[in-house]
Amino acid sequence: MRSRPSVLFAILLLALTSCGSPPAAVPTPTPTEATAAPRYPLVVTDDRGKQITFTAPVQRIVSVAPSSTEIVFALGAGDRVVAVDDFSDFPAEAKALPKVGGFTTSAEKVVSFQPDLVLAITTGNLAPALEAQGQRVAIFEPTDFAGVYRDIATIGQIVGRESAAADLVRRMRDRIGAVTERARTATARVRVLHEIDASDPTKIYVAGPGNFIDAMIAAAGGTNVAASAPSSYPQLSAEEIVRADPEVIVLSDAAYGMTPEAVAARPGWSAIDAVKKRRVVAIDPDLVSRPGPRLADGVEQYAKLLHPELFP
Repeated sequence: MRSRPSVLFAILLLALTSCGSPPAAVPTPTPTEATAAPRYPLVVTDDRGKQITFTAPVQRIVSVAPSSTEIVFALGAGDRVVAVDDFSDFPAEAKALPKVGGFTTSAEKVVSFQPDLVLAITTGNLAPALEAQGQRVAIFEPTDFAGVYRDIATIGQIVGRESAAADLVRRMRDRIGAVTERARTATARVRVLHEIDASDPTKIYVAGPGNFIDAMIAAAGGTNVAASAPSSYPQLSAEEIVRADPEVIVLSDAAYGMTPEAVAARPGWSAIDAVKKRRVVAIDPDLVSRPGPRLADGVEQYAKLLHPELFP
């Protein structure tokens, strides 16, 4: 079982991805991009809108952003990652790397690995502290599928793996597109509540509108019952959830001890359709909280939970 602080960290990451930059088109490789080395100076733009200049190939990366860690490894450039944060646990090669910390990561610890690039998140003051010391920092926190594809392409440019990035994006598009097409044949869309953290059962964190979990629900043939909430990751009261009457409740906090039995035991929840029909189900939180290569896995898993008749 994972620790509760990890849940809170996931919520912070999810909340951050709801306020990123607008989606942009994924660059289409030219015929020579697949084989040519990147030209220098190389200028890219991260999700803050910040332009970052590279005068030589990146050789030493410290990543304190689990989704960016996964992207670098998926592009075949994992050998350039010299250290990661405590939460970068996939793939296994990343988990085995030296750690720079979790909730509290000092700039000095990061700098001690002599990186020529730090992949960071906007939480806290680590990124500004590193930049104040002259470190090159890039932040990738997409809010939707288009943003994920864009960031994969950008990281591909940075590590000189444009062809691998284009191929990864194509495969992700194909897999998610196949799920979407099949889900459209369902007789009805399923009302879904995606639970993130119920450590306070009176105010439960859920996935609201305008984020990639909401997009995953739609792609998998569901309707997010929190789609009209005022924020991307709102806290809903038990009464609000009972009134919404979801047909499926998806738990991304099961790894932290939440169970379908505990959900069913909540006062008043026995009236919810998902509870009555035993459709309170768990999903791997990493598949839905990290905007990276495994989002396609998350969409496929979601579809199986919502429409098992179509996705056996």
